[in-house]
Amino acid sequence: MDRETPHDAVLRTEVALEILNQARAIVTSRIHDLEAEDPEAAEALRVRRRTLVELQHCLRVEDCEAVIATWGPWVRDESLFWREF
Repeated sequence: MDRETPHDAVLRTEVALEILNQARAIVTSRIHDLEAEDPEAAEALRVRRRTLVELQHCLRVEDCEAVIATWGPWVRDESLFWREF
């Protein structure tokens, strides 16, 4: 028998995925800014961005609260994001 996922778990998963999308957008923007002046730094950020993509692809319902709690404040405050990322 299939296990149903409660509606609130689906919503938390969607929120966590959107937060990770915002984090990727912040990193992508910085990569774009760095490409011409510092290609090595841009490439290092690409590697870290791939980690975010991997996290999105393997995100489990059980992990969503931690993603929301950790990454949520970071994506709301870009200076905090770069200090913590």
